[in-house]
Amino acid sequence: MCTKIIVQMSLLRHIYSLVFCFLLSSFIFISCKTEEPATSSAYISQVFEYVYAPGQHSALAQINDTASFVGEPASSKKWLYLGGFGGYVIAGFDHNIANHDGADFEVYALQGAMPEPAVVYVMADENGDGKPNETWYELKGSQYENSKHNYSVCYFKAKNDSSNITWKDSEGNNGELICGYGASNSAAWWWSNTKTDSIIFTGTRLPDSYENNPVNGAQYWTVPKDKFIWGYAENNFGTDYDKSVGANKLDISNAIDSLGNSVSLTNIRFIKIQTAVFQQAGWTNEVSAEIRGAKELK
Repeated sequence: MCTKIIVQMSLLRHIYSLVFCFLLSSFIFISCKTEEPATSSAYISQVFEYVYAPGQHSALAQINDTASFVGEPASSKKWLYLGGFGGYVIAGFDHNIANHDGADFEVYALQGAMPEPAVVYVMADENGDGKPNETWYELKGSQYENSKHNYSVCYFKAKNDSSNITWKDSEGNNGELICGYGASNSAAWWWSNTKTDSIIFTGTRLPDSYENNPVNGAQYWTVPKDKFIWGYAENNFGTDYDKSVGANKLDISNAIDSLGNSVSLTNIRFIKIQTAVFQQAGWTNEVSAEIRGAKELK
């Protein structure tokens, strides 16, 4: 009889131990998940990283300007300059953005005369830690098939104030950043926050956007209306461009992996916007994107 009672008590202790371990692990899992705020914002809530690539607006590109990328865009806010090819910003919403039918969010950009398209990447917060530390997926645009993927450019700081920034790409090409207007060289295009003598950017490279059609012997740079039809930020010629708010509307359903395969995402939490054209267009200088926030579309 005593033996039976001892066995039963041992069994109960084992069951209690299992239940305790289960509850403890559940608590740990739940506590590690990022809780969404009771009242969420439709706009960007945080900028995680911002890196300017060499370009003519280096003096205007300030780290503190990332504050202008957070919250509702306003004319009183500054633009976030991304610079030449590769310059980017990584930002996030304070909640998951659901993948609905049609466009899911929009990116506000400088309403200039010509498009200076940037590729947009998205990431889900699958591990729930509220940080952009998982897999990026590119949002496929109309020029995807004509683009170079996993393309890299290494920029080298000018040797002195009277010389140019040089570069070398992942295809073995090299050259200089030539200043076509405003200065005699590109030395000043090196961002003051880049403390190294070289920097590498990797991403999708879109086809050159500008074409030069001289008029009376003078340069005349334009972007064909049908060059970038949809799927990019700062593309005021796109069919997805809403002129009333100055933003391109983007669809999470266009997400693809690094091999170009479609990816089904239920939602996303983070976005990365990156200048995707590597071109020096005469007196207009480098093609560089300027943006000002993003908003969820419900």
